[in-house]
Formats: sequence, C-alpha cells, structure tokens
Amino acid sequence: MPTPMLSAVMLLSSFLSLVGATENAALRNVTIDDRFGDAMTHVVPSYIPPNKWSPNGGSARPNASLAHNGTWHDATYHPKNAPHKASFSFTGVSLYVYCIIANTPPPHSDTFDAFANYTFFLDEELVGTYTHKAEKTHDFFYNVAVYVNQTMTNGSHNFSIAAYSQDQPVLLLFDYAVYTTIEESLDSATVSSQKAKALHTSAETVENPQPSSHTTGVLYTSTNTPDVKNGPKSHPNVGVIIHGTLGGIAFAFCIGIFFVIRVRRRQQQQTKKTSGRQLSNYRNEKAIAITHTDDEGTIRELRQIIQHLRAEKRVMRAAMLPPRAPQ
Repeated sequence: MPTPMLSAVMLLSSFLSLVGATENAALRNVTIDDRFGDAMTHVVPSYIPPNKWSPNGGSARPNASLAHNGTWHDATYHPKNAPHKASFSFTGVSLYVYCIIANTPPPHSDTFDAFANYTFFLDEELVGTYTHKAEKTHDFFYNVAVYVNQTMTNGSHNFSIAAYSQDQPVLLLFDYAVYTTIEESLDSATVSSQKAKALHTSAETVENPQPSSHTTGVLYTSTNTPDVKNGPKSHPNVGVIIHGTLGGIAFAFCIGIFFVIRVRRRQQQQTKKTSGRQLSNYRNEKAIAITHTDDEGTIRELRQIIQHLRAEKRVMRAAMLPPRAPQ
C-alpha cells in the first residue's frame, strides 16, 4: 500500500495529466447568419410560419450596409395569430442573439409597426424577454444584443426567438447570432500559435446603441461582446488559463510536501540524538540499522515515483500525436 508521501506525488502527477489534457482545448466564436446559416455546419435557421417571414423585405427598410452580411429576416406579428419565431440549434457554452431595432417610421415612407416584444426559449424552456417601444427618432439600432447567455452547459442546445403580444403588432428583424463552442484535439502547432496570440490580444468589442428608457429585458452592452463583423474568431486557449491555475496549485503542493519532509527529518534527527545519549551501544547500533532500512524504503518509493512519472510522460506524448491517416 503506497505511503502518504507516494500518494501525494501520484496526486500531483494526476494534476499534471489534467493540464496536458486541457492543453488541447480552445474557445471559438461561430456566427449563425439569418440567411447563410451556421458558419460551421451551414444549417440555416428555421422560420415559422414560413409565409410570414421575408428576407430583407417588409415595410421597414434598414440600411443593408449596416446589417450583418447585408441581410436580415423581417416578420410582423399581429395579435390573435400564432407567434412568429426563428429557431436554430448549436453546440456551445454561450450564446448572443442580435436584432435590428426600429423606431418611428421616417416621413413619406411606408408605415410599419416598430414595437419590439420578444420571448426567448432555450431547450424548450422560457429563459427571457426583450421589449423596446419606438422612440422619437427615425434611426434604426443595429447589432443590438437582445439575448445573452454565458452560463450554459457545454452541449447541444436549441434556441427560439418569438415575436408575440396580446394587444399590438410586433416587428421582428432578426439579423444574426453568435455562439461560443469548445474545440478539442487541436494539434500542438495550433495550440502554440493561440498561446502567442493570447499574450497580445486585448478585449474585443462590438459597438451597441444605447438602450432607451423604455427598453427592458436582456440587453448586453459589455465590452466583452465578441467581435463577429469579420466572421468567427478563436479566443485565447483554455489550456493556457487552466495550465496557469493548476501550475500554481501544483507548485504550492510541492512546497508543502518539501516543508513536511524537512520537519519530519528534523524530528527524526532530534530523536536519534536524544536516544544516542540515553541508550546503550547495542540499542544505538540497532537504531542505525533501522535508519538504513528506512533509507532503503525511501529509495524504493523514489523508484516507484520515477516509474509513475515516466509512464505519465509517455501517455501525454501519445495523446499529443496526430491520428494516423487510414491506409
């Protein structure tokens, strides 16, 4: 049965193995465009009912050059009808949904309903609402984060945004969404490149309009909003963060073991000195023999530790090798 010292070192080795495993994980932002769909899977959002949605149509005419990829989907809900909703699936740990928000229709233009009242569903559960009453301006608000969720579990999710109201029409101009996914099994060259970029990358921002005093619900305006104007980007490597954290824990762990060993050695030395003054020569010789036996046990433990660390090193090297192509 391993001694407490050997168990502690094996636990430390497990920490290092965890660091090696997380070294190959990274965060990536992926855009879901209203028309072109998911940048990774190319799956386009579904619009229900289909005949109530119009790409870049309707009476509201925002500036296409300010919309993501120059496109959006337009739907106007009327009370007593079925809710109009856009839905999509993704795999990730966070989600940002962006819409174009209308205000008072410009003069000499087609009249349209500008009231925004949205309900959000994640995995078939209600998770939030967003409301905006038209202001006395003819400007549209672009890149408005109507829904943000940064606390999701890593896995497959389904999201829906629905336009609904009991007493007045609702305009929904869906532009795009961004989700953050975890990429694994990156090769060592990619990981090293992302480490270098992480040292020189500052916080990314998206310029969002100031919400009106009538706006309620979930509105994200933090400077940590991902930059998606030029497509999906990779965030700093997760392994870098976890490596630093666990490295600090491992260092403190080693220091603790070092001091425990020193204290035990001093106590043993003090005990031996006291025993040497009081015991007979026969007992002193016996104590020396016991000390030699303890040293042999320590050597055996060190050999076991070295063998264990060598095995862990071989496993970590094998995990970092790219898979062989089928012949």
